[in-house]
Amino acid sequence: MKKLLFTLLLIGGMSISAHAQSDKIKEKAAEKTEELNAQIIAGDASLALSDEQKEQLSAIYTEMLTAMKKVRKNDGDQEEMKEARKEYNKRIFGEILTKEQRKARRAGKDE
Repeated sequence: MKKLLFTLLLIGGMSISAHAQSDKIKEKAAEKTEELNAQIIAGDASLALSDEQKEQLSAIYTEMLTAMKKVRKNDGDQEEMKEARKEYNKRIFGEILTKEQRKARRAGKDE
């Protein structure tokens, strides 16, 4: 009985830990999305991210952070991480942001 209880507690603890890490990644993705939005707004407030864009960006940032975590866990080198970041940035800046938003971000980032 003790072994069963211990096993259940161990499994419960591991699932809570995994869930907490997942929440941390989602929180970091939301921070990155808001940081990008702030840079765009600093360049031109009328070009702020739409709710749909925020959702898409948050999903991509979550994927990116998860991929980076896997690369680090597998002792990947800097080149692998650079390639992964490049791929995700291409999706972010090429597919989600408009040309005007990219210009506003550059202007806002330079300030």
